[in-house]
Amino acid sequence: MATQSERHFLELKIPPAVIFAVFALFFWVIDAYFPVFDVDIPFRPALVAFLMAVALLIAVWSLLLFYRNETTVHAHKPHDTEKLITSGPYKHTRNPMYLSLSMVLIAQAIFLSDFLALMLMPGFYAYMTRFQIIPEERHMMEIFGEEYEEYADETPRWL
Repeated sequence: MATQSERHFLELKIPPAVIFAVFALFFWVIDAYFPVFDVDIPFRPALVAFLMAVALLIAVWSLLLFYRNETTVHAHKPHDTEKLITSGPYKHTRNPMYLSLSMVLIAQAIFLSDFLALMLMPGFYAYMTRFQIIPEERHMMEIFGEEYEEYADETPRWL
C-alpha cells in the first residue's frame, strides 16, 4: 500500500468520463490527421456493434448493482462506499465500469479502422490503473480490509 508521500496529485482528480472523452477525442484527431495507420478490419460493423452492446450491458448492470445496494457510484468518493459488491460483472472484474469504457474506446478505434488509436489503449489502461483504480483499491482496503483483500486476490483488476 502506498504511503501519503507516494501518492500522486492526480489520484482521483480527473473524472474517468473526462479521461474517456480525452482518449475518444484523441482517436478522432489521429484518424483525421494521421490516417497512415488505417487498416481494413473484417466484419467491422458487427464487431463494433458487439463491443458497444456488451459495454452497455456491463455498464448498466454494474450501475444497477450499485444503486440496488445503495452505495456510491462516484469515482471521486470511494471513501463513501458502504458495501462491497462482488456479484454480477464484479465476479469477473473488479472494475467493470472502467472495462466498459475501454470497450467503447476499442470499438471506436475499430470503427475508425485506425491501428494507431488501438495502439494507444495501453495508455488508457495505465492512466486509469495508476490514478483511479489503485487509489480506489486503497480506500477499499481501508474500509473492507480482509474481505476486500480476498476479493482482490480472487478477481482480476481488468479481466
